[in-house]
Amino acid sequence: MSNGQDPLQKFAGPLVAVLLALAASVFIAALIGGAMPLEYTGRALVYLGLLLYVIAGAVVVFRLTAQAEQAAAFSAARVGKWVVSIWLWPLLLLGRRQR
Repeated sequence: MSNGQDPLQKFAGPLVAVLLALAASVFIAALIGGAMPLEYTGRALVYLGLLLYVIAGAVVVFRLTAQAEQAAAFSAARVGKWVVSIWLWPLLLLGRRQR
């Protein structure tokens, strides 16, 4: 495969942004799960649920926006936008369905 046809190179910017946003979201999920006034098992289950939610969000957001994000310059604001998008991904799906 030539360099121009490699999908990882083609989507390198969006992939790096979503991976950094996912790492930040995992940390946020751990903070939320740890702050719950529950026993250890309850906090662990909350964290697990949030972890599954943000992983699903990362996949959905990447699938919806990677094509449009190819040309965008990499920045901290872009990663922040992806973090917010990962947490609000059901709204993105609803907005996409209504179009």
